[in-house]
Amino acid sequence: MSREVSMMKALGKESGQVWTYVLNILIVAAVIGFLITQCGPVIWNHIALRGTADDAAMEAAIEYSQSRGNMERVTELVRKLLEERGARLDGPITLERDATGRPVKIGVPVRKIVNTYVFERIGYLCRYTEAKAYAEKPLE
Repeated sequence: MSREVSMMKALGKESGQVWTYVLNILIVAAVIGFLITQCGPVIWNHIALRGTADDAAMEAAIEYSQSRGNMERVTELVRKLLEERGARLDGPITLERDATGRPVKIGVPVRKIVNTYVFERIGYLCRYTEAKAYAEKPLE
């Protein structure tokens, strides 16, 4: 019996170490999870917007050729595409012309804002929620 008591005294100081270790792991996992849910959408916005701008420029180039230079129709189609993807034009659609004045490239500026709780509440982080991209495509 005395042996069991001395064993309990020896292990008494170590009781709870496993739970402390598990609790520390859970706290770290919760913090990392929170950071991923707050930063992930903002980072993904910057990455995905380049593809959206590229798609919009491709659509603009095709429509410009098919409509024989009708920029109103091109702008309308690009706005509709961007609206479906949650983005918008960041300025006018531009045409680059060669020396003879013939259009050779069309450019589309795109903008999208994604807010998360942390990025909305901390003022100096707000500038990172807005992503801008510009894509050009040749006209055929």
